Amino acid sequence: MNKRAKTAIVSIIIVALIVVLGSEYYRFVSKTIYSESVSHLTEVFHQASVSLHSMIANNYGDIHLWSDYLQYEDDEKRIEKHFEKAREDSGFTDLYFISRNGKYISLSGEKGNMDFKTEMYDLILEKKDIAIRLAIPGHPQVIVFATPAKKNTYKGFEYEAIGVGYSNKALLEELKISAFNGEASSFVVHSDGRVVVDNAQEKSGSVYNFISTLSKHSDLSGNELDDLCADLKNSSSGSGLITLSDIKCYIIYEPVGIDDWSIISVVPSGTVNSSMNRLQSLTMAVMTVIMMIIAGIVLTYIIRRNRLILKEKDIEILYRDEMFDKVSINVDDVFLMLDSYNLRVDYVSPNIEKLMGISQDQARQSIHEIDGLIENPDTVLIWDQLPDILPDEQREWDRQYVHKKTGEVRWFHVVAFCSEMMDEKKYILVMSDRTKDKHIKEELESAVSVAEDALKMAEAASKAKSTFLSNMSHDIRTPMNAVIGFTTLGLANVDDREKVQDYLSKILSSSNHLLSLINDILDMSRIESGKIVLEETEANLSDMLHDIKTIVGGQISSKQLELFMDVIDVTNEDVYCDRTRLNQVLLNLISNAIKFTPAGGIISVRIAQIHNSAEGMGSYEIRVKDTGIGMSPEFAKKIFEPFERERNSTVSKIQGTGLGMAISKNIIDMMGGTIDVITEPDKGTEFIVRLSLRIRPESTQAVQIKELEGFKALVVDDDFNTCDSVTKMLIRVGMRSEWTLSGKEAVLRAKQALELDDRYHAYIIDWRLPDMNGIEVTRRIRSLDDNTPIIILTAYDWDDIAEEAKEAGVTAFCSKPMFMSDLREALLTAIGQKPEQDEGNHLNIDENNGFEGKRILLVEDNELNKEIAEEILSKHGFVVETANDGSRALDMVKASEAGHYDLILMDIQMPVMNGYEATRRIRAIENPKLASVPILAMTANVFNEDRKVAAECGMDGFLSKPIDIAEVVRELQKVFEKKGTEMIAGIELTERKNKIED
Repeated sequence: MNKRAKTAIVSIIIVALIVVLGSEYYRFVSKTIYSESVSHLTEVFHQASVSLHSMIANNYGDIHLWSDYLQYEDDEKRIEKHFEKAREDSGFTDLYFISRNGKYISLSGEKGNMDFKTEMYDLILEKKDIAIRLAIPGHPQVIVFATPAKKNTYKGFEYEAIGVGYSNKALLEELKISAFNGEASSFVVHSDGRVVVDNAQEKSGSVYNFISTLSKHSDLSGNELDDLCADLKNSSSGSGLITLSDIKCYIIYEPVGIDDWSIISVVPSGTVNSSMNRLQSLTMAVMTVIMMIIAGIVLTYIIRRNRLILKEKDIEILYRDEMFDKVSINVDDVFLMLDSYNLRVDYVSPNIEKLMGISQDQARQSIHEIDGLIENPDTVLIWDQLPDILPDEQREWDRQYVHKKTGEVRWFHVVAFCSEMMDEKKYILVMSDRTKDKHIKEELESAVSVAEDALKMAEAASKAKSTFLSNMSHDIRTPMNAVIGFTTLGLANVDDREKVQDYLSKILSSSNHLLSLINDILDMSRIESGKIVLEETEANLSDMLHDIKTIVGGQISSKQLELFMDVIDVTNEDVYCDRTRLNQVLLNLISNAIKFTPAGGIISVRIAQIHNSAEGMGSYEIRVKDTGIGMSPEFAKKIFEPFERERNSTVSKIQGTGLGMAISKNIIDMMGGTIDVITEPDKGTEFIVRLSLRIRPESTQAVQIKELEGFKALVVDDDFNTCDSVTKMLIRVGMRSEWTLSGKEAVLRAKQALELDDRYHAYIIDWRLPDMNGIEVTRRIRSLDDNTPIIILTAYDWDDIAEEAKEAGVTAFCSKPMFMSDLREALLTAIGQKPEQDEGNHLNIDENNGFEGKRILLVEDNELNKEIAEEILSKHGFVVETANDGSRALDMVKASEAGHYDLILMDIQMPVMNGYEATRRIRAIENPKLASVPILAMTANVFNEDRKVAAECGMDGFLSKPIDIAEVVRELQKVFEKKGTEMIAGIELTERKNKIED
């Protein structure tokens, strides 16, 4: 090791030692300041707590004496005179005589009502002393200390308790906190954070709940707030350092010793530590100066030492330069030395002309001469990156240059070093011509890559084939065995109608499962081959969620599960997305939850909008959670891989392909979203889907309802998130909104609103509340002679409770999840501004659909499919003619009279002429009446591309195989309704022409 290196190491060690010592000293001072400050604050606020406790204890003693005094004194003048003197001595604002229902009369005869809420129960029935912060009409907030008294009357008013009120200011005088120039904020709070006494009102306004204020404005985490709440409930003392509204503060708290009260004090740390902070700053300044002096000495020594060394080596370098020039001419490396200040070329090896086509003089004049040789003009210049290189560090690049004279593209490997020479920073570059190496390497890599790709493809194909055959062998054989087995049993018991019906039902179930398996395989295959393309269409999230709820409702009911759907802060429900694919994902997640959740379990679906998206976009989070059997951590890692199913005794009994989650993951990926899973065995599973969807600006409508603007509404739900979300929506509608988690409190608020003549104009009440259900809440509100519209919010089917609810006085129902559109519709219905929707518009495939005598041409080459379709159509009254291929169908249409065929059902894949070509030729017939006959595709090609081709050929609709009777009837109804409308329009047009001609 040379002397220069040793000197540098010693210097670094000295500086590091100084830094470590300074840091430790700073920590020691900070810790001492904190300890002393907390000790001082604890003592100051303990005295305040003792004073407050003494004052309240004396106050309760006085009230008890006054209660005894009232039992024996009947003269109201003496009573008034006695308590006027007591008020002068004690400083309370007024004396109140309180009845069982919370009404009161003051000493001077003023009457009113106190909102004691649940404390009235303790005061009257439990005979307990209470203290409560109240807002008495016409007066500022007071703290009332009340005690039960023997039933008596004062000025004709019957009372069962007496109480005295103290203003917030009067109680603050007892705290006597003056050590911090009025900067301290003190609160007396209940164990749940509700503020009883608050000396911060004059500075920053009244605080209702201290815990809530900390949650919104401090840096305390959720766990730290929980610990603080636990300390308050356990009457424990504590202290800490927090940031409140961007100000560093000490927080001190301890129990008062009265009820569940605690005193909490917040003091800015700058106020407490002002003198100590100055000492700390002065100390650190001195330490910094000392460190800078030592560092300066070390650096000065190193610089002088280096200068002497460089001077000794100057002559040696000059000799080396000459030798280096001679050697560099015969190598394929260009050497450059640049000044770091202005990139001036101090040295360039003479072989640059041979390797790059520019002379030494051109390179010396400007290093940017080389820039003109770069093949790709967008390439980042090496010179721009040189300032990032540290001394004794090197950077490497690969660049392509065009030889200026020959035009040949050459590959260079460039290595740059940073070095300090004679107090100057220099860059040394070695540009090595690697053109020959590049060509050889590319040829080798190409050969190796081809061989490796071929080997990987062969191995992957073999593995994929084995995996596919292994999985499909079991999954396909299982339903096939059921179909074959029950068919055999049905043939053996053909005379036993009940058994045959049972066997046919099981055959149908197994066939549907087999079809589901095939569809999943086809979907997965198309995803992997890149043939699936998402189609963005207009969609409404409310309609999607309600449709999904309807679809899975039967499964939920049959398995005796509970399904909860709710919405959080969704302000944009009209979006663009591939609704079919998104529905597929959500139905897959919910169906899996139903499969793997035992009876009595709960499934919840929550959709939330996260308001941090780019303009025109909406970020949505969908959570599907169940209380089912969960998954092992090992399986959760590979749940999104094809054909993966957890193998245990429970799951093995549940049918599934193992492809659903892989398909869902691929669809979400294609949508640009994410899907995650949180699970634990026997504790359930939660899937979290996050998507960004385009918002439909043209569908945005005014949400306000003028008839309700400025009116007040009450939301009653035991879920805080639902209350918060519905409250925000009501505000957007234009209403003032309040909420509560309790049915009893809702009734109490309704009563108070009527008494104060500030009645509610709408109630939105959850059906299932913990203390009483929504119908009972409705009955009690109606018993107050309150005819305000009441909307029942429920996650369940309300058919079973509709009659009881209407008898109780319910105005309307609204189903969860409730979006803004659902809320507006419910409110408009409740105030009579919107008629209820017709619920009778549904399809009944067993009723007479008006098909009797209609003639259909069935084009199908498969005899079994033809027989099935012919039987179904005949049962619905159709007259069926058949053709085996498209060519025969074309001839039959051409030979028919106009109107002979009412409809053509056209298969796609057929010999001689396929369905697409046959349709094109039918549409090209010269007779417009024959050419316009309705044509429906009936095919097993069910992908979106097939539907597009069918529409382009002129087909009017699309039916998928295997045939779904309900789908067939529904499509036929659409075709004949459309045909009837067109006929009527044609008749009207003809009549108009005739009138004009006449």
